[in-house]
Amino acid sequence: MMSQYKDLSIPVSVIGPGSQPDEGGVLEYMSMPNDMSIFNAPVLMDYSLENYPHAVEVIDKVSKALHADTQAFPITIDFSTIPEADLDFLNKFLGEGEVSVLFNQDKIQCRIQETVLAGVWRIASNESGKISHAIEVGYTPSIVIQKTFKNANQSIQLPETMPEGVINAPSLLTELSEKSSSWQAGDEAHIVNLTLLPQSPQDLDMLGEYLQEGPTIFLSRGYGSCRVSSTKLKNTWWVQYFNSEDKLILNTLEISDVPIVTQASQEDIIDSQERIQEMLESIQ
Repeated sequence: MMSQYKDLSIPVSVIGPGSQPDEGGVLEYMSMPNDMSIFNAPVLMDYSLENYPHAVEVIDKVSKALHADTQAFPITIDFSTIPEADLDFLNKFLGEGEVSVLFNQDKIQCRIQETVLAGVWRIASNESGKISHAIEVGYTPSIVIQKTFKNANQSIQLPETMPEGVINAPSLLTELSEKSSSWQAGDEAHIVNLTLLPQSPQDLDMLGEYLQEGPTIFLSRGYGSCRVSSTKLKNTWWVQYFNSEDKLILNTLEISDVPIVTQASQEDIIDSQERIQEMLESIQ
């Protein structure tokens, strides 16, 4: 899968187990740092702002977007045509945050990396061979909201005869199908905690077979290792948390627009307003 993203240049480390969808529907996970992530401004050695006017223009737009009315979010800043040197400077200035996103659907491949500024997303996309680069300021990348469930199933049709060894999967799939079809934007998330339910291997196989993996995958390495995968059932996500030893400690299915664990908050935006000024001061 990563070969599809080879031309999407973002300094992002989306590698390791679970960073790529498995065709068999098995939800794997990626190795994450053991230590809690903390903010560190990117280190820029021997860089002078006047040498990168195009990058400075983009950074100024990002700063203004962070200070804009949040009702205007998301705010997109395209910089597909800036010189390579400015692009490299911009990548180093923005750095790499906690959340990475891969999106692949309808001849569109997107590689999205939250920057060290929470709520500021670095986006590289390939739409039918056309490469573009942009920054989006907002709580969640807009393509995730707009397109993740564009082609999703509205419901699940179960077979009359269940596979041998299945215990809870049919009732869970029925519940998810009903809740998914009735869920509307603004509703509270409906969460099914698989960790607390007895699951046979056949149950997990059936859940994977009928939910399948959708076009969007979040990988988070903040206060815990987390993998969030969209499914092919409308508004339904598979959310998994792992400890420092990569052991699954919480396994849930969530019906929502986007799980809150992947979103930037209003407090994050306020914090990023201050951080971008500190970062600019450090290189002036």
